[in-house]
Amino acid sequence: MSYRLGKNVIATVTYYDVMDFPVTAFEIWKHLITQDFDQMVCDRPCTLGDIVSLLATGQLDGKIVEKNGFYSLVSREYLIAKRIQAEKVSVLKLKRMRRLARMLSFLPYLRMLGATGSLAMKNGTRESDWDMFVVLRSGKIWIGRTLLTGFLHCIGKRRHGKKIQDRACLNYFVTDDNLEIGTKDLFSAHEYRFLIPLLNVSLFRKFELKNRWMLEYRPNFILTSIPHLFTVEEDIWRKSVQKKLETLFDVLHFEKWLASWQKEKIRRNPKTLIEGSLIEAHDQALIFLPNPRGPRVFEKYKERLSV
Repeated sequence: MSYRLGKNVIATVTYYDVMDFPVTAFEIWKHLITQDFDQMVCDRPCTLGDIVSLLATGQLDGKIVEKNGFYSLVSREYLIAKRIQAEKVSVLKLKRMRRLARMLSFLPYLRMLGATGSLAMKNGTRESDWDMFVVLRSGKIWIGRTLLTGFLHCIGKRRHGKKIQDRACLNYFVTDDNLEIGTKDLFSAHEYRFLIPLLNVSLFRKFELKNRWMLEYRPNFILTSIPHLFTVEEDIWRKSVQKKLETLFDVLHFEKWLASWQKEKIRRNPKTLIEGSLIEAHDQALIFLPNPRGPRVFEKYKERLSV
């Protein structure tokens, strides 16, 4: 057990080192990676105590180092101070995201909103945008996206062009009947394990259930039991406004026209043709990742692990 667990602790610290992200003992346990993806860490569930005990033995000295409660690869200790500063910056930004999510909660067809990316890890910078994972009502993804994007643009919070800092980056939309992530790999397991549900924690729990495949990469994956600190509380008044607006837009029958127009616009976009891009545009998902980060992170991870 100890040998295999040690390999996986090193693998976990190495993976997050690629993202310049030193980790605590608790984070090593929560986000533990199996180096051999088809194997579990050990014959019985790995506990936080197992991780702490292993780190205390010094068996991994020479590979990883501890400072101020954080673990990094040897010679990468300078990242710890950067992470502490990044966490302070990220918390302030997440508070602003929470305020924005409360404002957006009345919008028609919006069913869930999540913070992803570096801010969800609390590893953002002052220049960071706000990566958002959006769930819309089934059958209304095109008009839902239009209303959300339009509203954010009107209030000056949509990322576009060179306007990036503290603006919402809308690159991943799914419907509430399509919660299972299509790309099932190590990076996706990381990305959605860190996801912070800003709106609708009950739907977020269904999202987690649909994505239990993460156990293949994260054997200590467990379902969320309590709302996150940055989750907006349910509000009957906002729900009532949303329902009335949906009734209005249901009558207008814009969905088919918007689908046809936006599909053609996406098809003509040069980014759609970039080799290795992840672009989906259909009635259950709108995904715009012209330069997915996952493959690059994985290649660097394998390189550092082999050293």
